[in-house]
Amino acid sequence: MEKEPAPEGVELLAVKLDGSSTTPSSYDPHAYRDVPNPTSTLGTFVHVMKSALGIGILSVPYAFRNGGLVFGVFGAFFFAMLCSHSAHILVSTSYKICKKERIPVLGFAETVEKACANGSAAVRTLGTALRSVRKMCFVCSLVHVYDSLHRNIIDWYLMLTTVVVFIVFVGTTLREVVNYRTGWEWTERTYILLVGVPILFITQIREIKYLVPFSAIAGFLIFANIVISLIFIFQEPLTLENRRLFPSASTVAPYMGIVYFALDATCLIFPLENQMRHPQHYLGCPGIVNLNYICLAILYSFFGAVGYIRYGDAVESSIILNFPTENVLVSCIQVLSAVAVLFSIGLIFYVPTEIAWKKLHTKVPKQWSGLAQSGLRLAMLLVNIAAACGIPHLGTFMGLLGAVLNPILALWIPIIVDTVYRWPNHFGRLRWRLLKNLALCCFGLFLLVTGTISSVNNIIQLYQ
Repeated sequence: MEKEPAPEGVELLAVKLDGSSTTPSSYDPHAYRDVPNPTSTLGTFVHVMKSALGIGILSVPYAFRNGGLVFGVFGAFFFAMLCSHSAHILVSTSYKICKKERIPVLGFAETVEKACANGSAAVRTLGTALRSVRKMCFVCSLVHVYDSLHRNIIDWYLMLTTVVVFIVFVGTTLREVVNYRTGWEWTERTYILLVGVPILFITQIREIKYLVPFSAIAGFLIFANIVISLIFIFQEPLTLENRRLFPSASTVAPYMGIVYFALDATCLIFPLENQMRHPQHYLGCPGIVNLNYICLAILYSFFGAVGYIRYGDAVESSIILNFPTENVLVSCIQVLSAVAVLFSIGLIFYVPTEIAWKKLHTKVPKQWSGLAQSGLRLAMLLVNIAAACGIPHLGTFMGLLGAVLNPILALWIPIIVDTVYRWPNHFGRLRWRLLKNLALCCFGLFLLVTGTISSVNNIIQLYQ
């Protein structure tokens, strides 16, 4: 039977029809996905691990300086559980909507829209308001390809912030290492343009399945960084003397901001799950998401604790700064960090380019399809490189944008989706799920306010 077009809301996948007759209760969205090159369970595990394990782990000992040993360990497990919970409520709600409406797959923005559309009149008004917010954010991002693209502002935000910051980090890190070791005086912009060459080839990979080796290599390099850091940490005996166990009122917020944002990978939840060969392995017990965050919580707790125990209140914002700069292993850590981030760009770049291509490919003659897609990816990359070269101190301003948008995308939107889908009578005994969502919403507001204040202070210090 000839395939029909995918229903509204499906961005990356088509519908697979087998001619069978199913009722809504027996419809399984997973069985009707048509993924040309699906990712294996192991490959998805590698992607999820790499998306939540980055160079941010090198700042976790500094977070433990603020949070203390006992609170730090429990906090790491709490935030890992929170990230896992956000993924569960988003993906499970999306699955229920797909099952109800007989749609094989939905993306992040489409799940929000359809969850609100299925609610009461008040909830549908909320859905309209959320869509308007996405439109305003879209205008602010100065991206105007097609009007329907504001449904994917989440993915555009991911590309136009994370990719640029990654490019700046790689160029800056290589400048510090190479100029220090060679005595050269090359500028940061020179290194950004040089790293643009390998990034050009990485971003031309069009299937998420073929990005698995890059995620695996990046994850291995991060682990190598951790091992080298542990060599420095354990060079001398560790002592618990004068090491705080709990935070003060003024240090709770910095601890939470560092650990939570180091673990968060909400924007990649749907792209990874939607491309799986066996998406039923994504959630549940043990499930890919749960296993990843258990491993990450253990790793973050151990590394943060021993790093803080070793250096105490002298631990720097990145533990690399505590190591002797003349030691060649320190330069190795910096180079490995830069290469790990370089290999991560392909995964971050994948989603927005795929969405843009889905909107544009109908306007391109079939014989020019491959060339046009390559040109689109090249144009998007050039925009990011131009931003990285042209805007001074971009990372600091992107930190402010992340402090505002990350709690909204990673915490509030999953809560809204879960609440409006269950409204008004599906919150369990004594409406405990509603109370839980209200508590998490208040916690998200706390993260947003404290993160924004911290980022604004960083900008003020930059220009003083």
